[in-house]
Amino acid sequence: MKLLNLHRKSVYVLYRNRLCSFSTLAIAIVVLLTVILPCYVICFINPGALWDSYRLIYEQPKVDFTYRYLFLAEVKHPDGEGNEIITCSSFEAYNRLTDDREECSTIKVVIDDSNMDGKTDKLTVSVSYSLPEGSEGIVFYTFYFFLDAQLKTGCHFTVPAIISLSKISPPVRPFTSGTIHHLGHLKSSQSAALQCPFFMRNIKSHFNHNYIPNGNFTSVEQFLPELILEKIETSNAAHFLFDQQRNHWKRDGSGEVTIQVELLIGGEDSCRTAILYKTSLWQRAAQFWVQYCSLLLVFLWIGEKLKDWLFENFTLRAMEVVPWKDKYD
Repeated sequence: MKLLNLHRKSVYVLYRNRLCSFSTLAIAIVVLLTVILPCYVICFINPGALWDSYRLIYEQPKVDFTYRYLFLAEVKHPDGEGNEIITCSSFEAYNRLTDDREECSTIKVVIDDSNMDGKTDKLTVSVSYSLPEGSEGIVFYTFYFFLDAQLKTGCHFTVPAIISLSKISPPVRPFTSGTIHHLGHLKSSQSAALQCPFFMRNIKSHFNHNYIPNGNFTSVEQFLPELILEKIETSNAAHFLFDQQRNHWKRDGSGEVTIQVELLIGGEDSCRTAILYKTSLWQRAAQFWVQYCSLLLVFLWIGEKLKDWLFENFTLRAMEVVPWKDKYD
């Protein structure tokens, strides 16, 4: 009858020598190199750092339209008496400064969640207004609105977001009726990496939302998008803005001019909203430990083989002890 291998165990041999001997010193050096060399290999693979100080997270922010907007258009008159301003806003302070001129006929917001994940994938905001009788069309227009953009992957942040078109000239002149469409992506901009709190260090990046126009604004110039964007950039580590890709237009006989902004968020364009975070102490330790342990196993195996070769070939002198030999004698 054929015999099967049911179990096996390794046969080991002990090599003994005094503490103060060359063999003991050589083995200590081998063990020390086995522990240290993985660190040098990691430094060689990742020159300059044993771990990543920063990590880039590709996250689609949760965006909500907050109905905080301002629109201004300058219209040319044929008689040369100067240009007329058409404006509308959701800010009470601005409306008081402009004598409550609400001259926009329609503000339209369309939200599209194509993959049904609870996050807005596309946001379309349009403003429509009628030109004064006898005008020769618009000279330029400014349109901006704010969004509530929230990040939750690293930790919860409410990041400033402004979608702005500043002093845009019409594609053709005169433009007296039709639609001007602006298509672009939500893009992240950072001046510093974001910090999330972690165990034993409760430090978190904070955002300043005092840039939003309020009752303290006493002049129309304070509502200019350039000044608001400057406030956002100087007081916040990160913000979202509008990255225009293209625009197109069409004329019609409706008697109204419509300015439309189509904003694409996340999905295939999530790389545009990537946010840079600082890695925590525990994340750095985890990165180093994973790399170190994987290399340590290799060097431990090499170290054992090296010690076997040194003793079996009598390169190092030691007394050979076979514990299992007495058992079968």
